[in-house]
Amino acid sequence: MKSISGALACAALSLTAGSALAATPFQNDVTTSINLGIEYLATNNAFTGAAGDATGLATQALLEKRASGNPADPPSGYTGASAVDKGRLRTAAVYMINQTAAQVGNGQLTTYRDGQRLFALAGYALTGGPDKSVLGTSITIKQAMDILTDKIVGNQSAAGYWCYNNGGCTDSSTTQFASAGLEAAKTFYVSPKVGDTPFADPARAASVITALAKTAALYAASTGTGSDNGSCNVLSPTERGHGYHSPVEGYKPSLQQTASGIYIQLFGGSDVNSPGVQHYMEWIKNRYRYQDLDSMGNSWPQNSWSYYLWSSFKGMELIRQSGGIPSPGNVGPNDYGTLPPASAPACVQRQVNKDPAALPRVPLFGAGGVGYYSAETKGQYFDYAHEILGTQQANGGYFANLGVGVGRSPWENFSHQSYMLLVLQRSTGNVQQKCDVNGDGKIDSTDIKAIMASIGVPPVAGDVRDFNSDGVINIIDVRQCTLQCTNAKCVP
Repeated sequence: MKSISGALACAALSLTAGSALAATPFQNDVTTSINLGIEYLATNNAFTGAAGDATGLATQALLEKRASGNPADPPSGYTGASAVDKGRLRTAAVYMINQTAAQVGNGQLTTYRDGQRLFALAGYALTGGPDKSVLGTSITIKQAMDILTDKIVGNQSAAGYWCYNNGGCTDSSTTQFASAGLEAAKTFYVSPKVGDTPFADPARAASVITALAKTAALYAASTGTGSDNGSCNVLSPTERGHGYHSPVEGYKPSLQQTASGIYIQLFGGSDVNSPGVQHYMEWIKNRYRYQDLDSMGNSWPQNSWSYYLWSSFKGMELIRQSGGIPSPGNVGPNDYGTLPPASAPACVQRQVNKDPAALPRVPLFGAGGVGYYSAETKGQYFDYAHEILGTQQANGGYFANLGVGVGRSPWENFSHQSYMLLVLQRSTGNVQQKCDVNGDGKIDSTDIKAIMASIGVPPVAGDVRDFNSDGVINIIDVRQCTLQCTNAKCVP
């Protein structure tokens, strides 16, 4: 079974831009939707600075773009992107790097912004995005990553939380962005690069791993019960969750923060069968929703809908990609949406999986009667993706709020658009593949030689040189990675 970090590192980048695997009718509509959604971001200058603090999310959405909606098609990253998208990615990278350099003087942490920048710049760099010598930035990617990482690690509270600008509160929304950024930084710092600047930084990798483990332990232990919806309050004795702030402050669990609490624990070394993960998954299973958050989002259920879809899908996709199998009696990702509202424990706001065979085609994408999507499987992805497709506007590609009588609207348009795209793309937040030591988007003799030179070196979590994730870099990893070479005879 792969580790969570291994799952993050396994997104292959072997396809060239424009190639695609065969897709179902629904997957084809997802492809169209993603392309429309990306164009909305580009048309509204999301990659040139207009997205501001949300530039990292928009960049990640572009990095995770696939050749089709078929889940077997990998994210493009930089190397697999079209010429147009490469230009957009370079522009966004320049903006984020130069802004990071300019903010060194005041040293102030902005957790939402800096966490996003960490995972976007890591994904850009690790998939072959050019550095300072091409971009003309004031500092290198490594220097920008160091600034961001040091700010986030240095501002973690003693308990393990992050606040908006420091570690001074128990805010879960900011903590999830810090954690997501650090998880990407962990992969970045174990990945040496041939080029402008080496990325490998064992000391920073160790500090990141320590920070992630502290937060994961906090979330496993700092749990609350109940719900803001009185009709779906305490539903089982073992369910637990997390609210917008710590349960100690009186916050009951919310859908979006309990969801992010799952992948926060995964980043710290937990798996699907860890008790804390199971408690959180049980809480969400008992209140599963995709249409909106009802009243179960603490004080902001309407604004946090798209954010919830992203955070809740990401955690489950990490478990799916890791190969984690729930122990008998435990909750797994495929259990979401299988419990009818009237079944014990009863919750009138709980939703069940949509039936693809009972639905017509989303009108935006063309004619198609009931059963048009019958090739799809019931489950969380179809629930979320179908709901998202139904909100997209024909004119411009924006995923509209459709909030009248539904109870959903965004905090901000660029982040909202990016959340929707990331769900459609089955994003986990990192696109470097196993064996790609130098992060150039391909596996060749350069990588194999680097792995051979590392034999006997203890790997760190998420190390791409440890192919079988057995905690040892040895000749087995060399042989297995040789079989993964992009070109015949492993030629560059």
